[in-house]
Amino acid sequence: MQLEWLIAIIGIFGLIVIIGFVVAFVITGLLLGVALGPVNGENRNLGSTFVTAFIVALTYLVLLIPVLGIFLFCIVIILQWYVIKSRHELGWGGAIVAWIITIILIAIVLVVLLFVFGIGLLALLP
Repeated sequence: MQLEWLIAIIGIFGLIVIIGFVVAFVITGLLLGVALGPVNGENRNLGSTFVTAFIVALTYLVLLIPVLGIFLFCIVIILQWYVIKSRHELGWGGAIVAWIITIILIAIVLVVLLFVFGIGLLALLP
């Protein structure tokens, strides 16, 4: 009897995680296209930016290896810059700027979504 409740809770949690990943993936794909504008990036259509966002999301899987710590995190960031650089025909500087603009835009969208869903300032306080 209690095992059924546990399975239901795990299923609901898994569904929330999957929905959150899809929403984050779509937002990142859209905002990457916007961020490529100021740095004159090529291939700014939705399909190309979604593929780039997916590859960038896959680079975070490397962080599941718990051996190297912060060194591995730096490698993941450089790998993300390389993916943006190579897929959108940018230099290293343009890829870094597009990556930073994307992160800033994601933070702004996250704050707006927090306010829209009524969480407000409570979510921003420690």
